[in-house]
Amino acid sequence: MKPKSEELLNVLFWAADKLMRPTLRNWLESSEAWECRYDLRNRLAYLEQRQLLQREKRAEGIVYRLTELGRLAALGGRDPQARWARPWDGQWRMVIFDLPVHCGRLRQRLLRWLRQNGFGYLQDSVWIHPDPLAEVAVALEDFRDDVEALTVMEARCGAGYSNEAVVRGAWNFKEINKRYEAYLAWLGQSKGKLWSRLARPAEVIAWLQRERAAWMHALLPDPLLPRPVWPAGYLGEEAWQARAERLGGLASVAM
Repeated sequence: MKPKSEELLNVLFWAADKLMRPTLRNWLESSEAWECRYDLRNRLAYLEQRQLLQREKRAEGIVYRLTELGRLAALGGRDPQARWARPWDGQWRMVIFDLPVHCGRLRQRLLRWLRQNGFGYLQDSVWIHPDPLAEVAVALEDFRDDVEALTVMEARCGAGYSNEAVVRGAWNFKEINKRYEAYLAWLGQSKGKLWSRLARPAEVIAWLQRERAAWMHALLPDPLLPRPVWPAGYLGEEAWQARAERLGGLASVAM
């Protein structure tokens, strides 16, 4: 997505219906200033074309609403609350492989795919995930009959072994929490005139850009595991709640 259109989507998500009025005058100096500075109409059309916004005609004028796809895009491609709330059946899905040397490029592509899809690694060639692996079955179907090269298995922890130990071994939650701590510290230091109705729209947009970058940096390595397998001390939910409170408060003040 184009960066400035992504910014607009982020604003629309957190401001909700308060920003989705025809003139936007309840937030901006004037609709003309916004359109000149941020090319609003073109960006709305771009987002609508990509099915991220839905336009509705009403008696009072045109109203734009986020689609589910737009909502997910505004969240950076993953909805933390939905991911945390998904059920877990107690089984780990394991991708185990031993690709020969001449398959080096294939191995790198496989490792990239595993990381991008939230897998954790217990060893370089043993990766795990808490969810059913229908996507893996499709992505790795070329190996289905070559179990010496790669296989997918389902397993539970044996007696005396814990899921938390598996989680801490497969994902680097020290680094994950370190990033959330940095985000929370930044959020705590950033409260200022934006919450006193003195900020100009351009200042609010600039702050939202910095906030989104800080949040995405924190979120990037987090696999967003189901709640039953969270490790002790996990800070993801605390950071998310602080973010929602701060951005919701900014929307209510700026409107």
